[in-house]
Amino acid sequence: MATLKNQASGEACLLHAYHVFGRDAARCDTVVRDPSVSRVHAHICWNGGQWELYDHSSNGTSISGALLRNGEHAVLKQGDVIRFGKLGVAPWRIDSLDDPADTLWPIGGAVQPIVLEASHVLLANVTPSIAIFKSPEGEWFCDDTSPPRLLRHGDEVSVGDAAWRLALARSGSTSVLTLPGVFGGATQRLDFLVSQNEEHVRALLHIRGGTVDLGERVHHYSLVMLARARSADMHAGHEAAAQGWIELDELARMLGLDPSHVNVQIHRARTQFAAVPGLDASQLVERRRGSVRMGDFPFRVFRGEQLECESVSSARQRINLHGLTADPVLQPA
Repeated sequence: MATLKNQASGEACLLHAYHVFGRDAARCDTVVRDPSVSRVHAHICWNGGQWELYDHSSNGTSISGALLRNGEHAVLKQGDVIRFGKLGVAPWRIDSLDDPADTLWPIGGAVQPIVLEASHVLLANVTPSIAIFKSPEGEWFCDDTSPPRLLRHGDEVSVGDAAWRLALARSGSTSVLTLPGVFGGATQRLDFLVSQNEEHVRALLHIRGGTVDLGERVHHYSLVMLARARSADMHAGHEAAAQGWIELDELARMLGLDPSHVNVQIHRARTQFAAVPGLDASQLVERRRGSVRMGDFPFRVFRGEQLECESVSSARQRINLHGLTADPVLQPA
């Protein structure tokens, strides 16, 4: 795991594989409360075996005295001192730059961080000990309930007076991976990878410089349903303003959920999407009274290994409306 330490407050910061700094608590992993710091100021990510810092701000970010401006990035080194915004902001010193690892991060009691391996037992003097173990599918479980409960990124684990929060190396909200060749090409695009039985959906967000792995999440399936509806209307030649709208009650019926639960899923999807610097939640899902639809952000839906549907650019839609055939869709290798 990689950690920073605030040299003024002593606060320790455990870096996620994609970690955002800024003033906006809704979009940042670590909030820096200073007027010279931008709402989404910078991010640090694990990329190709090294940690890198990218600046997105108005006032820049200083790394050991070297100033980065908006759009610039640098490789971090052990002992670097980072200042977000103007020089008066309390600096953060890099304590460690280890590879990302699933970690229990202390939130109560005199305990240390625990880097998780295949299993770990948390001992207690008074209360029963508990065990955390990894399933063959790579998911973490805790046996403090019967049956053991599935742990997700951010879940709390406690024993006696000690408490930890699970920090996954690839939490799904912010992991940055190397761009896979099969998905290369577009500067920005969202790919949904749907299993054949449609029980699992993973999302990959392609942006300039790499790919953000949004992980396998329940709320991605709601987006897949919206993407399918918009793609069908695109290929049918409907006007852009009318494409893909689904009544919320109808979407809830299609998903087998109540409308309030669908709203929660859409909120989670938009929050995850908007956490990536430079993106807006309205690009992902648009709303109007009683209805929702997939936004204008480019997308593709793969089921198994086959490309099922995709968004169509405005130019290709105009070609189709004049009776011509659009370019053939390339299947992944």
